[in-house]
Amino acid sequence: MKKMRQTKREKVPQIARRSRTFASSQTCAACGTIAVREDAHYCLVCGKFLNEDYQPLDTLRSAHRLQGKTFLVENAETKEITDLFARNENTVAHTAWACLVYSMVPYLGILFIPFTLVFGSYGVLVSHRYPELGGRNLALISLGTSFIVLTVQLLLWWLLYLIPELSGGM
Repeated sequence: MKKMRQTKREKVPQIARRSRTFASSQTCAACGTIAVREDAHYCLVCGKFLNEDYQPLDTLRSAHRLQGKTFLVENAETKEITDLFARNENTVAHTAWACLVYSMVPYLGILFIPFTLVFGSYGVLVSHRYPELGGRNLALISLGTSFIVLTVQLLLWWLLYLIPELSGGM
């Protein structure tokens, strides 16, 4: 056993000496790995060429194994992405939706409800005339919801009138 321990101890300094002299010329600039072969051209860990200097993104590229890969977005072919939602280029329907959103303001929003009704019904007409524009569902939703908002707004105005009468009677 003593002979085995001595031989192992003797071999370690020889290997370390060889790797020290060899490591100075064949160390990867990106990840710091020492090349195994003397005639190695690239790092086995990260893939960077050993004759290149350190670049700012080398650490990031070597961590994700992206050395040597180019990212040319301009020249890459892209697949057409299909829309998950129906196409809507009907600006009248969008205007009706905006008026509906503004009509949800308490008390003063009642001023936008007539605009919502006008633009919503005109948006439905435009969607029937030009079906390629789309927007029929948005116009119908803004029309239907505007009646609900009108009911809530009328209730708020009625409460504004009713509360002072109730408190004045006591």
